Amino acid sequence: MKTILIPVDFSETNNNAIKYAADMSCDMPVKKIILLKSYYTSVYEQILPSPDFLQLRVDDIENERQKIEERLKSLRQKLHSRCQKDIEIEAVISSEPIIRAIHQAIDDQQPDLMLIGGDVGSELSMIGEQIIEIAKSSPVKVLIIPANCGYQKIEQALVPCDLEAVARLGILKGLNLSHSWLNPKLMILYVDPKNKHIGREAEFEASVKQLVNCYECKLHYSDDKNIVRGILNFAQQQQVQLIIALPGKHSFFYYLTHNSITEAVSLNARHPVLILK
Repeated sequence: MKTILIPVDFSETNNNAIKYAADMSCDMPVKKIILLKSYYTSVYEQILPSPDFLQLRVDDIENERQKIEERLKSLRQKLHSRCQKDIEIEAVISSEPIIRAIHQAIDDQQPDLMLIGGDVGSELSMIGEQIIEIAKSSPVKVLIIPANCGYQKIEQALVPCDLEAVARLGILKGLNLSHSWLNPKLMILYVDPKNKHIGREAEFEASVKQLVNCYECKLHYSDDKNIVRGILNFAQQQQVQLIIALPGKHSFFYYLTHNSITEAVSLNARHPVLILK
């Protein structure tokens, strides 16, 4: 783990995510943290005054940019004081919309991980409003930090998995080598309300051990009829420090991409979610 990208919107949730990144960096060999602020002014705001869009002058846009630069400078100083002294912290301002700005930063900087704050609720930040689109479209791993969640050393991680697609667990191989902070005990959870696993436990356990033999891991089952609720309840009961979401339609994240997504993310008030790619 060398470079972390953090989109910035100066919200409280975003500030909390930055604190999490600073504390996490003490447990991993981070060399660089990039703070990315999108300052996008639409053409409509520049040339078409209306009740919804106040026309902005060039001076107004430049003054706002200077304010952003000052706030980023202050944020960098605070981050420096909390991080290891040898970590480089860079601030980047983009005039592109946030998702385009993120993809441009990924192309330019090649980060290993993107870290964003999740605050789905009644008052959304700019990043929070687009958290799912950001996470789904990112070509690099994404770590979502719930509001008010402080960093804890990752000792136990939960990996929800549909064991009908158990081969997807293979992506975990080597993750503990490329992310030296991430070598926890793994709890593999199959939420199976139809009890399809009954009679196949030995088969599933053998497959899991073969695929993730570089970890200490244990296979668990839940018969909760609500997939997301089953996952989050189990995570709370077992006091895990991280939920790892596998890629693809059989992953935990798949269940957060349809009608239940806002409710599901807002219910996850305790556990960071690492979305693999």
